Amino acid sequence: MVYLRCVKNKGYAASLEIGKIYKTLPTTALERRNRLVRVIDNDGEDYLYDSSYFEPVDIKVVNEEGAGQSALTVHLPPLVKSILQAEALADHKSASALVREWIDERLDLPAR
Repeated sequence: MVYLRCVKNKGYAASLEIGKIYKTLPTTALERRNRLVRVIDNDGEDYLYDSSYFEPVDIKVVNEEGAGQSALTVHLPPLVKSILQAEALADHKSASALVREWIDERLDLPAR
């Protein structure tokens, strides 16, 4: 997976937020020659943008010392939360550990 950070949004303020990370999709050779990137924007749709609106994100930084961490709060319906807790109990893990495993399995992030 390739991720890009938005560095400008002139003309696209509703679709792009400066500083926000966006997932990219493959582009054609013609689109790449025209310096275009296909990004899933704030509307959840993929759209072609000029590559100068973005900078690459080095996901190796995720696991570097001092890279910092941030909390994420997830609101679940009571039944889903109970099922997650039951799964965690059965695996002798915390619910947080199960969620972290799910993220690690599904995102193409570097190994810790």
